[in-house]
Amino acid sequence: MSLFLSDFIRNVKAILEKTFENKEGIFFRILSYFLSSIFFANIPTLLFLIYMGHYGFFSYDYFSEGIFGSKVFFLISIVVLLALSFMTFWWVVPLVEKIVTKKTSLHSFILILILNLIVFFSLVYGLYLTENLYKGLYFFVISFFLSLHMGILLYAKPSQQFISLFVMIFVITFMSIQFREQASSLVAIGLKTFSVGGEISVVLTPKFSESDTINGKLILTTPKHVYIKISGSRNISTIDRSKIDEITTINY
Repeated sequence: MSLFLSDFIRNVKAILEKTFENKEGIFFRILSYFLSSIFFANIPTLLFLIYMGHYGFFSYDYFSEGIFGSKVFFLISIVVLLALSFMTFWWVVPLVEKIVTKKTSLHSFILILILNLIVFFSLVYGLYLTENLYKGLYFFVISFFLSLHMGILLYAKPSQQFISLFVMIFVITFMSIQFREQASSLVAIGLKTFSVGGEISVVLTPKFSESDTINGKLILTTPKHVYIKISGSRNISTIDRSKIDEITTINY
């Protein structure tokens, strides 16, 4: 951990030095950082739209009234992606440093590479055992390009940073659309964490006692609606949240 921390501090220092070493390029470098941060911040929004499209619905009130909740879920999604990039492809950052600046700490690079490979192959083996190796491809590709772009932001010229940004936008958007199920599963992680979606098993208790309870897979709960795949049905049902008295999670 201390190795990664020292490498992170060194990279932050590199950002500051690169930003101010060439006064003529300061504006474009800062603009590159700004645009990249905007895209990073909106990756979860893209994933959430794909999640809704994957299940065939769109929730207006989630974006208009569930601002706090959406930010929490979006934060969890981006943290998962960045953490995966950090643990599996951080070696790309010093590699970019070597290619661009012709210098890097070989000792640190080898140690980071070894640690990343251990985590990477452990994840691959786990996915293979659970027959989810194909599904993991999406996360690995996204993580690789995130690490690559971070390396380019740290050490490359502004013009190269803009090219990298456009390539990353295309790759992440294309991969997220192409691998909708995998992109949706990333959103589901955040939803399951707070028991508000992600296909967790639930029982809905209506406010009117004469109504029967509803069993199914909870897709999403918003301030105004509950989106659920009722047991025995392949379609998503939309239920007015005000008509539901209680949502009980079933743990098997």
